[in-house]
Amino acid sequence: MSDSGDVSEDGYVSVPKFYTGADVFITGGTGFMGKVLIEKILRSCPEVGRIFVLLRCKRGKTTEERVHELTNNPLFESLTKRNPAFLEKIVPLNGDCMQLRLGMTEEDIQRLQSVSVVFHLAASVRFNDPLKEAILINVLSTREIFEICTKLPQLRAVVHVSTAYSNPEQRHVEEKIYPPKMDWRKMLDCALQFDNHVLDILTEKITSFAPNTYTFTKGLAEQICRDYRNHLPLVVFRPSVVVNTIDEPLVGWIDNLNGPSGMLVGAGTGIVRTDLMPMENRVNTIPADISIKALILAAWRRGTTESDLRLDYLPVYNSAVEYEHSWQYQKLLQCGKENMTKLSFNRLLWVPGGSATTWKVKYYLMVLLLHILPAILVDGLCVATRKRPFLMKIQRKVFLAQAALRYFVFNQWNFEIERFNSLRDSLRGDDAVFFSWHISEERIEQFYYDCWLGVRRYLLNDPDETLPQATKKMRRLILIDQILKISLLLLVLYAFWTSTIFRNLETKLVKYSR
Repeated sequence: MSDSGDVSEDGYVSVPKFYTGADVFITGGTGFMGKVLIEKILRSCPEVGRIFVLLRCKRGKTTEERVHELTNNPLFESLTKRNPAFLEKIVPLNGDCMQLRLGMTEEDIQRLQSVSVVFHLAASVRFNDPLKEAILINVLSTREIFEICTKLPQLRAVVHVSTAYSNPEQRHVEEKIYPPKMDWRKMLDCALQFDNHVLDILTEKITSFAPNTYTFTKGLAEQICRDYRNHLPLVVFRPSVVVNTIDEPLVGWIDNLNGPSGMLVGAGTGIVRTDLMPMENRVNTIPADISIKALILAAWRRGTTESDLRLDYLPVYNSAVEYEHSWQYQKLLQCGKENMTKLSFNRLLWVPGGSATTWKVKYYLMVLLLHILPAILVDGLCVATRKRPFLMKIQRKVFLAQAALRYFVFNQWNFEIERFNSLRDSLRGDDAVFFSWHISEERIEQFYYDCWLGVRRYLLNDPDETLPQATKKMRRLILIDQILKISLLLLVLYAFWTSTIFRNLETKLVKYSR
C-alpha cells in the first residue's frame, strides 16, 4: 500500500499504517490462533516493528528453537518465500503465564517499553483443568500482563482474547461485560495460597454456575478487564469455536484436535462410532483467519478512531457467525459420510461409521459394543503380539472428551455480532481487500469439504498424493467389514437354528400340524 493511501483527508488511518514501526507483544503465540495472528501481521503489515512473543523453555528447547519450530510450519511457507527475513522481527522472551510478572526478568520487561499493541491470547482451553491451574493461567496471567501494560508509555491498544462462552448461562450473548458472579481477587488469592487438593474439594461449589473451570476462569478474566478499563486502552475479544482457516494463507489449515476437528479425526479414522448428541443442534464456529483479521482490526480501531474516547470505554466483540452460518451436527455427520471414501485417511483403524443418539441407554450400550469391546480385542491382540496396547487409552480420552463437550452440544447460544461486523464494514481501499471477509451459504458448503481436507493434510500429515492408496485401503476395509458382518449374521442364524428354543418350536409346530 502506498504512503499516500495510508492516511486519508478525513483522518482515516490504514491498518498497515497503524502497525508501521509499531512493536507488538503477544502471549500465546505458539497456540493455534497465535500462529495465525503472527503470520497475518507479518504478511499484511510488513512494516510492523518487532513482535515480542512470550515463550517457555519447553522440553529442553530454547526460546529461539521454539521460534524456529513455530515458523517451520506450512502456515508460514508463502511468507517465507516472499520475505525470508521476517524471522528477524520475531523476538522471543522467556516467561511463563502461570507465574508472577509472567515469569519475565526485569531486563525483558524493560525491552517492552517501546510496545504499542498487546495481544493477550495465552490461556488453557482444556475444560477439565484443576481449578488452581485454570485460575493461574487464565486469571493470574491477565492481571500480570495488565500490570506490565500500565507501565508502557507508548501503549495504544491491549486486546484480551476471551471466549464467547465466558458467560455460559446467557443464551443470548450481547457485546458487553456482564455483572460479576464471583470476586476475581478472592479467587486469585485462593489459588495463590491453597494447594490443589483444597481447591479441588471446593471446585463444584465455587463453579456451580459454569459448566467447567475454563468458562469460569475466562469469566473472571473479563472482570479484570472491567476493573482495568480506566487505566488501559482495552478491548475484549470473544471468539466462538475457532476452526480451520477458510481463505488464507492456506485453505483449511488447522493444527489442533479441539472441537469439530477432533470429531472429524475420530470419526474419519473409525475410532469414534457413537456420541450423545442432538443432531438438529448447531455449533457456532468461526474460521481462524476471519477471527484473526477482526482481532487485528479491533486493536487498530482502539488505537485510532477510539483512542480519544472516555477513560472507562471498554469495547467488546463477539467473534462469531450468524445462526444460519453455524455448523449443524447433522450436516457434519453427513459431510463425514460423503467424504470418508473420496478423502479417506491413511491411518484407518476401521471403516468409519456409526451414529449419534440422544437416548442415554442406547448411547452407553453403543459405547460398550462399538468402543470398549473392540478396544479390548485390539489391545489383547497387541499384548499377544508383544506390541504396546493403545486403543483402550484412546477410547477413554474419547469418552472424557465427549462428556466435557456435552453441555455445549445440548445447549445453543445466539451471539450479537453487530460491533464485530462493524470492524469489516468500516474498512476502505486496500484494507477492505486484505482484512475484510464474507461468508455465504455456498462458502459454508465448500468449507465443510475444505475442513475435512485440511484435517487430512495438516493434522494427519497425509499428502494429497496418498489419496489413491488411502482409497484402496478404505475399499479393502469396507469389503472386510461387510464379510465380517455377513459372517456374524450367519453365525447368529446358525446358533438360533441349532438352539434348544428352535428345536422346541419345531416340535410344537409338528404337533400342531398333526
